[in-house]
Amino acid sequence: MTKYIHINVKSVLTPSKLPDIDYALNPYIGCEHGCIYCYGPDFCRKYPEVTHDWGSTVLVKGNLINVLKKDLRKVKKGVVGVSTITDPYQPIESNLRLTRESIILLLKNNFKVSIQTKSPLLLRDLDILDSRNVDVGYTITTLNDTLAKYLEPNAPPPSSRAKAVYEVSQHITDTWIFLGPIVPKINDSEELISEVIEFASSVNSYIIYDKLNIKPLMLHNMRVKWGFKVDIEEVISLSNDLNYIMNLNTLIHDLCRKYKVKCIPAFKLLT
Repeated sequence: MTKYIHINVKSVLTPSKLPDIDYALNPYIGCEHGCIYCYGPDFCRKYPEVTHDWGSTVLVKGNLINVLKKDLRKVKKGVVGVSTITDPYQPIESNLRLTRESIILLLKNNFKVSIQTKSPLLLRDLDILDSRNVDVGYTITTLNDTLAKYLEPNAPPPSSRAKAVYEVSQHITDTWIFLGPIVPKINDSEELISEVIEFASSVNSYIIYDKLNIKPLMLHNMRVKWGFKVDIEEVISLSNDLNYIMNLNTLIHDLCRKYKVKCIPAFKLLT
C-alpha cells in the first residue's frame, strides 16, 4: 500500500525544458503507479523516501493551491504541463482533487494546459476542460494488459486507458498518445507498436513516441524489479545503439504513414 505524506512547498510552477511546455506543475512527488521505466526517481533525488522504492511513498503538496495562486501572479502566460514527473490523476487525486483545482486556476488565469496521464480518472474533469486551451495525452506503451502490468505494475490497464481516450476525444480536439518509452525486447515489436498506432488513428489522436533513456535510479529499479527475467545489459546496449534507434524511428514513421497518423519523436534523431 502506498504511503502518502503531506508537505508544504514554496513554489509549484517550474520552468520546463520539454518541447512546447513552458512550465511544469506536479501536484505530487512520486507516483503510485510505480512504472519500472520511470525517470521520475532521478528527478526526485532530494526525497530519498520517495526514490528508495518508487511507488511506495508519495508526497502530497498540501499547500499547492495557495502557492499556485501566488506563482501565477509572477510568471508570464504560457503552456503548463500537468504533469511531468508524476501522474496527476494517480489514485489519491480522486479524494484530494489537487489536479482538478489546479487546472481550474490555470484556465481561469488564461494559461494553456497540456495534460499527460495513464488514468481514466481524468474523465471526472471533462466538465472543466476547455478544448481551446487544453490538450490531453495518454501514455500507452502497449495495448497488451498483461505486458503493461509488467512495465507499469500499479497503473490502470491500457484497455481502460483506451476507453478513456475515446471518451476524451469526443470532447477535446487535441488528443495524443504517448508511445514511450519503447523498451528494447519488451514492447518494441512491430506488432505491438502497430496496435498502438492503429488505435491512435481510430480516435483521431497523434503519436508522440520516445525511446528508453537510461538513467541511474531507473536502471537500479529495472535491475531490482526485473532481475534475471530481462537481459538488462542488452536493454542498455540497444537503447544506446544508433542503428537500433534509426530502425525504430523508421518503423514508427512507416506505420504512422500507413495509418495516416501524425507522429512526433520525443528524441532528436532523424526527424
